Amino acid sequence: MKLFVFENRVEIISPGKLPNSLTEEQIKKGVRSTRNNIIASHAPDLLEYRGAGSGILRALQGYPDIELINEQDNERFIVRIKRPVRK
Repeated sequence: MKLFVFENRVEIISPGKLPNSLTEEQIKKGVRSTRNNIIASHAPDLLEYRGAGSGILRALQGYPDIELINEQDNERFIVRIKRPVRK
């Protein structure tokens, strides 16, 4: 994971493309797919948080202008959040 903070946006870059045939539009509709089943299977035992897999949908509900980009050729998934321009 990489996090970049720019004056006009924040970008979260996750290595690896979306799994299977999952699309950006499906994510916006609430469809989820686990990318790493081994890590996901241990999460309930290690983390107090119980909403695993719901972060993108919750973020979109609060801020619908978030851009989701699945770069299959570069094998990475990008979440781009626009920041308000300060004058």
